[in-house]
Amino acid sequence: MTEQARILVVDDNSTNRMKMRMAVRNLGHSAEVAENGAMALRMLRDEAFDAVLLDIVMPEVDGYGVLAALKADEDLRDVPVIVISSLDEEMDSVVKAIELGAEDFLPKTFDPVLLKARLGSSLARKRFRDEERDYIKRVGRLTEAAEVLEAGSFTPQDLRIDDIAERDDALGRLAAVFGNMAQDIYERERRLNRSVLMLKGTLLVLATGAVWGLTPALSRMAATAGAHPLGLAVWVNGLAALMCLLVVVFRGGLPRLTLPQFCFYALWALIAGVAHRLTTFVVAGHVEATMISLIGSLQGFIVFAITAAIGLEVARLRRLTGHGIGFLAVAVVVLTHSVNPASAGAGLDIWVLAAALLPLLLALQNVWLAARRPRHIDIFASVGLMLAMSTAIILPAALASDSLLPLSWSPGRLELAVLVLAAATAGAVLLAVQLVDTAGAVFASQTAYAMTFGGIVWGMLLLGEGLSPLAWGALVFILVGLYLVEPRTEGEFRHSLSIKRKRKSRAASA
Repeated sequence: MTEQARILVVDDNSTNRMKMRMAVRNLGHSAEVAENGAMALRMLRDEAFDAVLLDIVMPEVDGYGVLAALKADEDLRDVPVIVISSLDEEMDSVVKAIELGAEDFLPKTFDPVLLKARLGSSLARKRFRDEERDYIKRVGRLTEAAEVLEAGSFTPQDLRIDDIAERDDALGRLAAVFGNMAQDIYERERRLNRSVLMLKGTLLVLATGAVWGLTPALSRMAATAGAHPLGLAVWVNGLAALMCLLVVVFRGGLPRLTLPQFCFYALWALIAGVAHRLTTFVVAGHVEATMISLIGSLQGFIVFAITAAIGLEVARLRRLTGHGIGFLAVAVVVLTHSVNPASAGAGLDIWVLAAALLPLLLALQNVWLAARRPRHIDIFASVGLMLAMSTAIILPAALASDSLLPLSWSPGRLELAVLVLAAATAGAVLLAVQLVDTAGAVFASQTAYAMTFGGIVWGMLLLGEGLSPLAWGALVFILVGLYLVEPRTEGEFRHSLSIKRKRKSRAASA
């Protein structure tokens, strides 16, 4: 059975149009008519036709004009055109039309058998060219998919060859093999990236905990040396800001901030540089460094609760279990009074309760960083700006209360504590920001357990505090909890990005 085609008959003579249309329909095809060349071109550009039966001599746009326009149009140049002519009178015109790209010709007094043969031949060539073009396009898409795969960063959906793989031909089978290979590569890369991310996140947690764990011990040393919290905060934050901003200047200069970015850094400075810093220095004068470190482990629970509530992280059972193990381990340490025996039996007091503000403030910092930090601004610039703003906020109060520390150029115990505290502050905040960017706020909250471990170790080394064997065993469970929490997956990362985009969109529309 002949495959039905859609034919356009173009002739300015109504009798000829009717005759050609009837003949085409008798062959099992559908036929539309155009009274002149201009009308034919409009129809060809608006609708799809498989072939054209074209008269030469017509008003407005003649057959030559139609042929020239078709061959100049990339989308229409492969539509076959059969010229309708009077053999004796228009043979020169037919030759010219063939030279312009016509497929064949028919006399106006044609035999239906001849029409069937020439139209069928033209349609067969058209279908072959269509298949060839489609094949070339599919080959081109496979080539593009290979380039995407070679570039290295892709998902199987990026290849866009699923429809080709569904075809039952050689190219379809090749596309299916190629797609399966790409899926295997993608899965291997994802597993490898996840392992690397886990390792990187764990190392960052341990490094951040080790550096930040210095803060309670050094703060207590400075407090016992007579440092006022306001004056100490000015020197520590100011020197830490100077360290970061010198790196920024060396790299090329400070970024210009928009008003929303300025507000972000100002609020971050109030949370981390003012509230957390001053609370640490005040509490350190009344609570042992080891107790401060142990209380700091509550940060993990706080971050988990906040981020799960606002949708930045996925509240999965494994993460809840990890936090639970870490919390229970810390509870064992506290309940067995494994801290310095000198503090055992003292009970909770107002300063211990005040120390509970520290993990809350760190949790708020991590959530704020995960939700709003401008990622295009360098980390050193971000930390330097935050610390500089916090110094500017505290300095007037320190001057008004005459509590600015009179540090000496000859380094003593207080000067050394301030300098190391400043370096530890800069390093810890830089590591914390990098950790939040890399693994998410929930995983970053595991620095609380690393800080607990680091704080206890530094307390032992610098202040002579000790731990029982049971406490060391509990710390092993803290590390197990850290492993169970794990960094966020790629899907969770995209989910958090989607939440952020929606919030920005709502804020912009408001």
